[in-house]
Amino acid sequence: MKTMSKRALVAAVAAALSCSAFAATDPILDKLEKQIAELQKQVQDLKAAQAKDADERKELANQIEAQGKEAVVKGDTPGSIRRAGEETSVHVYGFARLDAVHNFGGRNNASIGDYAAYQPSIALTGSPEASRRGESYMFTKASRFGVEAFTPTKYGSLNTKVEADFYNTTGSGIFRLRHAYGQLGSWLVGQTWSTFMDLDSTPETVDFNGPTGNTSLRQPQIRYTYVTPNAGNFIAALEMKANGGATSGDEMTRTPDLVLRWEKAADWGHVALRGVTTENAIKSENTTGSKRGYGVGLGGHYVLTDTTALLASTSYGKGMGRFFNESVGAAADSTENKVYLPKELGVVVGVQQKFSDTLRGSVTYGQQRTLGGEYITVASGDANRSVKSGTVGLIWAPIANVELGSEFMWSHRETLDGRSGTEPRLNFAATYSFGN
Repeated sequence: MKTMSKRALVAAVAAALSCSAFAATDPILDKLEKQIAELQKQVQDLKAAQAKDADERKELANQIEAQGKEAVVKGDTPGSIRRAGEETSVHVYGFARLDAVHNFGGRNNASIGDYAAYQPSIALTGSPEASRRGESYMFTKASRFGVEAFTPTKYGSLNTKVEADFYNTTGSGIFRLRHAYGQLGSWLVGQTWSTFMDLDSTPETVDFNGPTGNTSLRQPQIRYTYVTPNAGNFIAALEMKANGGATSGDEMTRTPDLVLRWEKAADWGHVALRGVTTENAIKSENTTGSKRGYGVGLGGHYVLTDTTALLASTSYGKGMGRFFNESVGAAADSTENKVYLPKELGVVVGVQQKFSDTLRGSVTYGQQRTLGGEYITVASGDANRSVKSGTVGLIWAPIANVELGSEFMWSHRETLDGRSGTEPRLNFAATYSFGN
């Protein structure tokens, strides 16, 4: 009995102790439960906040995407821009220009809307136009606007250009198309400078029309250029007169011109050899005739020093027509139904000097001459035997996109019947560019 009593006592004591232990831990459990509940609430609040933040980020991304479709970013070519998400880069450029001219000679062709120097119409001594000396005028028709676009394709970059100015002879100042073409790889299709023209051998002048005896011509054309790493570029083009083939007088266009050019550039400058064949067709009530004309040209520029360059070119042809700026054009004999073509020679030389980063200048001389031949016997006496001009000019760029030019030009004209005229003129020009 005693043993059983001891065992019962021990069990009772253990039970009592166990109950008191559990009772002692109740506050701790309550605290833990509260902490767990608080943590669970915080987790739920965090999940709710994250869900709200995700919705806001998604909305913001949608807004950015929508705005990005209309955004303008930097283009793939210098000076160009493009819309985000599009591949075509666009470059807008041009300038506003004012020319102020004083003509010490007689009235030239300002009355018909061409205000730049034009030697073939210099007033002849003794004529009514020659008595109108000392005319001054200003014009802004040389101002220009252009757009270029560059689109990548699997064949290379597709380059498109449209450029116009206000230089027309109507006096109204409406747009005149200068360039409109597309170029992809070796092919160019559209209107631009004639392949017979060598821009790199043309001296810079303040006068808009440039030096006498040169080729300055833009024509619709299909042109192919074959580029070699060492032998230069070989170029062939089919060209036609712009404006639907319209020509002056009884002349007409029936077949395209074929123009070939080879050019090679080097550290010392460049050289270019050119050739053209063009049709001279005349059709009137009394005469119908056609004869093929031709022309060849050689030109280039030579870098004398880092600041001085010599430019020169010469062209010769028979019946070159519009490929000479001052060509006398073909003549026709209605009695024989025959077309006569003039032999013409043109020469241009110039020196360009860079005096500083803001000042440059040039001295030029150009002449175009009608040589002897059958043409002389049938041509009108007032057709030009020779025209020539010389210029001395300076161009100052005091700040970016602004150029101020001044130039003195002396020009002379002589006709087949021996009459002549001289025209000294002074030209000031202010040019304000954008997009360069």
